[in-house]
Parts: sequence; structure tokens; C-alpha cells
Amino acid sequence: MTERYAEKRAARTYARENGVPYRAALQVMRDRHAHVGGALYTQRLLIEAVEGCGIRHWARIDDWDGVGSLAITDLGGEMYRLTADELTPMLSAYRGVGAIERPLDIDGYLADEIIQSALFGGIIYRSEVRRRPIVAA
Repeated sequence: MTERYAEKRAARTYARENGVPYRAALQVMRDRHAHVGGALYTQRLLIEAVEGCGIRHWARIDDWDGVGSLAITDLGGEMYRLTADELTPMLSAYRGVGAIERPLDIDGYLADEIIQSALFGGIIYRSEVRRRPIVAA
């Protein structure tokens, strides 16, 4: 069974009961899930932080369950444990000002900014941004 099995099953049931297409029902299920505590947002934030290399320029990933719990060690050797519940208030603040409208609006850079703000109260570690060479046409 996949992680989204329950969601897909609920969408099929919703589609049958309400006479709507499956994709529309699936979107309704995802919207409902997103509004209940923002679980999709926090999960996306952690995925982008780890797999999107958002925090890898300043932290080593020690343990990650792939859903809602993360253990990291920063460059100074301090260990931190993050959970989705701890990141929800900071994420809600970003959502409140309109910086994030959908879960897919979260990228690695934004995930890094939110996690550093939650841990340190601001941005301490900056990633080196490299520009592509300009090609004259």
C-alpha cells in the first residue's frame, strides 16, 4: 500500500457519492487535508529541506523518517531535533502573509529560511548562489 492509499480511496468514494470526476474529488481530499493543521505544508517543508538540499549547506542529516521528524547537526556540532509540530507556527506565519499559497510553493531556499528562523530566530547560514555564465548571442 502506498502512503496516499487512504486519500485515493476516500477520493473514489467521494467521486461516486457526489457524481464528480475522480481528479476533482482527489483535489477536494487534498484541500481538506491541507486545511487540517497544514500537514501537507509541513511535510513538503521537510522534504524540500532534506531532499531539495535546502539545509545541506549548513547541516548534516542524522536521522529523517521521511514524513515529520528530522535530526540534524549544524556546522558548529550542535544537534537539533525538528518535528512537524515545531515548524507549524513558523510555517503558518509565512502562509498568513501570503508567501505560500500551495504546498508546491515551498522550495529548498524557502525551507532553509523557515527552518533557520525556527531554530535560530533568523538566517545565520547563507548558501552560496552561483550564477550561470552569460552567453553572448
